[in-house]
Amino acid sequence: MASMHLSDSKSRSEIVWDCAWLLITCGIVLWLGLGRTRLWDQDEGYYASVAREMFDRQDWVVPTFNQELFAHKPPMMYWGMLVGFHLFGVCEFAARWVSAFFGTGMILLTYSLGRMLIDRKTGLIGALVLVSSLMFTVVSRSATADVHLGFFILLAITLWVRDAKANEQGDPQISMDFPVTAWSTWISIYLSIALAVLSKGPIGFAFPIAILGTLTLGWPWISGQSRDWGKLLSFQRFFRATLSMRPFAGAVVLLLVAAPWFWLVNDRTDGAFFSEFFGVQHIERFSKPMDNHSGPIYYYFVATLIGFFPWTSFAIPIGLHAWKQVRHSSNRLAWAVMLVWLFFYFGVFSLASTKLPNYIIPAYPAVALGIASYFSGWFEYKTCESDRIGFVWRQAGWIFMILSGLIVGGIMLTLASRLGEPWFDKLQIDPKMLACLMSFSWLGVLLFASGLLGLALQRFQRSESGLYVMIGLGVAWVSLLWQVIIPGIDRFQTPQKIAIEHLSPSGAMSVGQEPAVVGMFRPSMVFYSKQALDFCEDQKDLEEALSQKSPSWVVVNQTSSQTQQLLDQHGYQLAESLDSFPKRGSISVYRK
Repeated sequence: MASMHLSDSKSRSEIVWDCAWLLITCGIVLWLGLGRTRLWDQDEGYYASVAREMFDRQDWVVPTFNQELFAHKPPMMYWGMLVGFHLFGVCEFAARWVSAFFGTGMILLTYSLGRMLIDRKTGLIGALVLVSSLMFTVVSRSATADVHLGFFILLAITLWVRDAKANEQGDPQISMDFPVTAWSTWISIYLSIALAVLSKGPIGFAFPIAILGTLTLGWPWISGQSRDWGKLLSFQRFFRATLSMRPFAGAVVLLLVAAPWFWLVNDRTDGAFFSEFFGVQHIERFSKPMDNHSGPIYYYFVATLIGFFPWTSFAIPIGLHAWKQVRHSSNRLAWAVMLVWLFFYFGVFSLASTKLPNYIIPAYPAVALGIASYFSGWFEYKTCESDRIGFVWRQAGWIFMILSGLIVGGIMLTLASRLGEPWFDKLQIDPKMLACLMSFSWLGVLLFASGLLGLALQRFQRSESGLYVMIGLGVAWVSLLWQVIIPGIDRFQTPQKIAIEHLSPSGAMSVGQEPAVVGMFRPSMVFYSKQALDFCEDQKDLEEALSQKSPSWVVVNQTSSQTQQLLDQHGYQLAESLDSFPKRGSISVYRK
């Protein structure tokens, strides 16, 4: 009994230390300098502007952008920003803090899930892989809804795994036919799903139900009790599996938690919200490309390789390891959960017409744990002779990293030389940004140095030290991105500067005198101008605005002689001209 007590105490101590290190890492990667840069267009500009307008009206129900209904997303993201505005004032940190909060939660949940499914070591590595992945840090440091959705879906899956693991280990209080039957667990799962629905709509329900339903249906195969696929896929078992998931309790929870806001917002907008939210933002977005966001069937495979770089320098051995584990691992539950999870997200979104890399963020913990399963094997000492293939693939990974560093450095040197001038002209990028872009060369240095160090450690059969190099590289590279590169680019953001310095209302302003913005659409300008703006697509729209509304300010992207003449006729004078961003050109500001 004494030895068991000491073991439990040691285990709790290890978990506390693991969580402490993960929180410190999250503080560096996700929280440090969170409000240092201005909002980025278009997503951050959209959502923060919506939250600001709701805050100004003290309205927690109807989302509006530029004083018009904005039915793109449910309210969870906006509510978090509203809380931030009340706590910290209306600023960039207040708009982003809730994403960093849920991002931190996803890291801790990934550690917990990995520890339950596989072991403590894999859970810790998986959490570190996730926090140092490019795309995850993007959404966790941005005023967007993706990480909110990811957190609640991950929570639902973690709750299911907790009971399923107890079933797998022979808990007599749990049915062996179905992995999770406790009412309290399913109510908690449905509560998480309801909050996921409030984060991003129906996909917050559809994906976790599909994943958990498939795992529940296939439990006899996962637990090794049966391989009779006829019985597993029978209608009778499907019906019993559905009942084991307590669907009526789920319906009650969803109606109590998620339905009230949807009913209220639709009632207050006379049905306009449902028409836009379901008809355009879900059905049309799936069936046809929107906003030029399309891609090939392999889009998400490539996006994941980039999103998890530099860990994916070892993509081939990671894939070979996963294939071996799926075929021969005794831990069926862990790999069944990860594979079903990935199947639904990659499969469904690969078929969808509109594609964006952030759509599969809720599946990132499964990818991270799959990567961690490979790297945790580096702690198991094996000689070159006993693991020759593994040794060669590890060498190939380090060599790929060295080559990546050379390529990044070579591109930066090319841009800095005369050879790079045609590319600046072709891409219409202002040469003033060269110094900022050169900061990417530090990434090349990191990759090159880490690859060399990894090869050296590999030579002396110190693979476990190579893992520490990978963790240090991952954290260093995303920290470099967010603390050096992104702030350097931020100072070139012109539209936000114009909105702050010229478009913010001073004193009383007559209705109809809202500033006009011509030839560019930057949602963040609405946030910083603190008022509605009249976005004009072309000179015809501008002429109509000048004749009917007499705007106080006019902002023109790439002023033509005809536009200049039109502004002169209506009594406008040039107040300031600034360089465009990110492409070469100028933005002119005129006042009445």
